[in-house]
Amino acid sequence: MGDPTGGQALDRRLADTLLRHPLVQSEWRPALERLVTGDAFEVPSATTERAGAGLPQFAGARVLVADDSAVNREVACEALARLGVTASTVDDGRAALAAVKAEAFDIVLMDGSMPDIDGFEATRLIRAHEAATGGRRTPVVALTAHVVGAGAEAWRDAGMDGVLHKPFTVAKLAECLARFVSSSEAKATPLVAVEAPAASLPDSDALLDSGNLAQLEDMAGSSGREFIVRVLGLYVDHAPKALDELSAAVAAADAARVAPAAHSLKSMRLNIGAAALARRLAAIEGGARDGGEVPSAGDLAGIAGLLERTIAALRDHFALPPEAKAA
Repeated sequence: MGDPTGGQALDRRLADTLLRHPLVQSEWRPALERLVTGDAFEVPSATTERAGAGLPQFAGARVLVADDSAVNREVACEALARLGVTASTVDDGRAALAAVKAEAFDIVLMDGSMPDIDGFEATRLIRAHEAATGGRRTPVVALTAHVVGAGAEAWRDAGMDGVLHKPFTVAKLAECLARFVSSSEAKATPLVAVEAPAASLPDSDALLDSGNLAQLEDMAGSSGREFIVRVLGLYVDHAPKALDELSAAVAAADAARVAPAAHSLKSMRLNIGAAALARRLAAIEGGARDGGEVPSAGDLAGIAGLLERTIAALRDHFALPPEAKAA
């Protein structure tokens, strides 16, 4: 990407497709499969390539993504790949702390809500480690869906350097990297909210959020359909497991477990556009967290049915087969 000769080669039919550097699995794996099967390549559109070429590149940047959601990690890595970054990933706060102790990162994108040690506590432990060892301050940016209330300011109290609200665009992610990765003195970087708070859930009654879906398609860039199939496959695989955890918490009448379980399932929707499901889960999470409420079996059955309809609607929207699975 960034080299105009690639697009020119496509236009003149001298190449079948383009692979960007650094290579990402969502692009090179489908290319290899087509070489083996002999299937025709899906040529990226000129519009898509020009959009990607206009993005800033951060080749060589060392970025760690910490998020317990496989869907969110995949989306973050794809967005980073469009900015020239091959990211490292972990799925909980304890692993994030270990990774920062073992390796120097230019920036950590840290999900706030994770099991065991959440992102905020992990950041406090990172800051304590830096203070004890005299090590350099690693910029840590919160990835969070909280835009109002106490949760919206938790990143400041934890010693983080900024916040990127989910769902984020590639452009906002690029802005975040430019603020922190390019800084020669991380300690001098001011605390900053990278993306201004917006309404966390759509006001309409739509099953899907068209804005989120458009962002997902834009984030796919030249990898297009393969990326969409992979993200939807991950959602189809992981959302039912999160629902099982929510069901177990409800069966145990444990509001302390209900809140994070509902949040986990809601968090996946931010990148997949499951608007109606997210509204229901937000109500359950809020009731459990603020009032110790546990949803009824009927409420849970409604969530399960809504999840099935959401998955069907997503497959229909992207014209994907019913059996689409994660690669």
